[in-house]
Amino acid sequence: MNSKPSAPRGVIRGETLSSEENSPCIDGNPHAAFTDWVNATYRVSGSDPVGHFFEVFSKATRAAFGVMRERPGRGLHGYTQSFEFEQGKTFYAIGGQNGTALFSTDSAGCAFIPDWLAFVELFRDQLDGRLTRWDGATDDFDGIHSVDNAVALYQHGVFNARGRNPKHGVGGDWIDPQGSGRTFYVGNRENGKLMRIYEKGKQLGQADSPWVRWELELHNKDRVIPWEVLLEPGRYLAGSYPALAWVQDDASRIATLRRTDGISYDQLIRHGRMTYGPLINTMMDREGSAEAVVARLRRPGVPKRLALTEKLGIRGEDDK
Repeated sequence: MNSKPSAPRGVIRGETLSSEENSPCIDGNPHAAFTDWVNATYRVSGSDPVGHFFEVFSKATRAAFGVMRERPGRGLHGYTQSFEFEQGKTFYAIGGQNGTALFSTDSAGCAFIPDWLAFVELFRDQLDGRLTRWDGATDDFDGIHSVDNAVALYQHGVFNARGRNPKHGVGGDWIDPQGSGRTFYVGNRENGKLMRIYEKGKQLGQADSPWVRWELELHNKDRVIPWEVLLEPGRYLAGSYPALAWVQDDASRIATLRRTDGISYDQLIRHGRMTYGPLINTMMDREGSAEAVVARLRRPGVPKRLALTEKLGIRGEDDK
């Protein structure tokens, strides 16, 4: 077996970064952001790489992701064979990519990782892997650092890191605002670095919510993503652009999930009232009691928008 490392090592042990763009904020708060997406690859070996991965991954994550089922006939990102875990959009893929395997999990999956240090020790030390994508985010529930503020900072060159402003773009409810939210983009995914500043509360359906999310997406194109981003995400988000120097207060994934749950629950009730309110009135007259109405309408399951917080046992109020 070739002993040559399959990827350059990250900077968690103090190595020099491949690009100053990856430099963390020296005096930043490591807890001022949270990880919202992870892709990692590593070189496989042994006679049963799939079984081995499931065993070591389940141990490192305390079996929080449940079982891993094959997706017959379905590849992923160029890999010929893929598997899906029970929690989050969490995938494992193998085959056809130079003897490597891919692990990928979204924001919902990140919420199930019980110990980021154990996760890093698995992928960095045991599997000798590398990060190929990392998203880090922080939430401004009060909207002090708004989308409009981000645009102004861009216009004043505060996103400037190399003598000129990076690319920018907009999406969403800009021309005739109807309450669905706006997004301001800085950077370019094709170049491996994209910042999204968007009105998260409005995206979830609350038209008057001030909640704004600042979210960085990094890919390993022309850069090494250090494993330390998973342990000190706040320092790396704050150091990504000068405009994010304000990122200092502790960020809480639980607080975000509570806020998300509260807004989603409220919006589902509003939708249910608008759609089924007259029917429920009629049923109350015909069935004779609220218990009888509930008995006829109720069925097993949880609305998709509340599935994650129900699994985690997190419930919260909206931001009104």
